[in-house]
Amino acid sequence: MPRYLRTPARSRLRRILITSAMASVLASGALLAPPAQAAWTNGLAVQGAKVQVCKVPLGDGDLRVRVRLDNRGAQHAHIGSVYRVRGEQRTEARVRAASGKMSGTKALRVKRGDQVGVGFEEVTGEGLGGTMTRSSISRC
Repeated sequence: MPRYLRTPARSRLRRILITSAMASVLASGALLAPPAQAAWTNGLAVQGAKVQVCKVPLGDGDLRVRVRLDNRGAQHAHIGSVYRVRGEQRTEARVRAASGKMSGTKALRVKRGDQVGVGFEEVTGEGLGGTMTRSSISRC
């Protein structure tokens, strides 16, 4: 049986195709960044911890505001929150993280006309917070 001999042109073409395929795979990975790479806004930064929020527009002026607590620079556990005030009613979504850790995320729906704010608490109960404008929150 005759042996198949490689020609330099085929090897070069194969290398070009493999290189372009790898480049397209890497480029698509860069364009499809995971949610952890979303643009987060620091609502509060206290004692090495940051309460971070971002928004997702839902239509008709409504937003979904997500919150997480970056506690990687802190020496002990903290609680972060995002809240909305609608008339006399206050609703809150809270996250907690141990020292040196990042919390998971939670979300809260905010309608047009609601006030939105962030809060920061020690696990013993002391805390602080304040309102933010909707336009100051980055999109996720």
